[in-house]
Amino acid sequence: MLGKLFAVMAILALGITTANAQSCEDIITKRQNLMKASGAAGKTASAMMKGETPFDLDKAKEVLAAWAEDAKEMPTLFPDCSKTGAHTTAAPAIWDKADDFKAATAKFAADVKAAQDSTKDLDTFKANVATVGKNCSNCHQTFRVRPS
Repeated sequence: MLGKLFAVMAILALGITTANAQSCEDIITKRQNLMKASGAAGKTASAMMKGETPFDLDKAKEVLAAWAEDAKEMPTLFPDCSKTGAHTTAAPAIWDKADDFKAATAKFAADVKAAQDSTKDLDTFKANVATVGKNCSNCHQTFRVRPS
């Protein structure tokens, strides 16, 4: 009887470990998809700022909304189990300098919110995208490893 109990517990533990591994891969995929959406928003912003496409305030608001979603979700997508796997490019600094990472994501969120509140035309959009873009660049330099 005791042997069966240990066998059942071992099977359950293995199942929980497998479920956690799967959920961590899902988390990595979610943050990668979020970054892809932010990158696509950045391309839209860049095209409007360069005059390649006409400035459209509604599209500008969509760009900022994509970044706001990123700012909201990103801080929750780095549990310890997601340090490796699924082709992650998250740098160890995210976990080693957790307070710095939290501060960087908070600054990004605040700057995106300010951009949402103050973007009214192409000039304000350009200025706001420059500010938000610095956040992206700084964060990627510190908290991302370049894919090989």
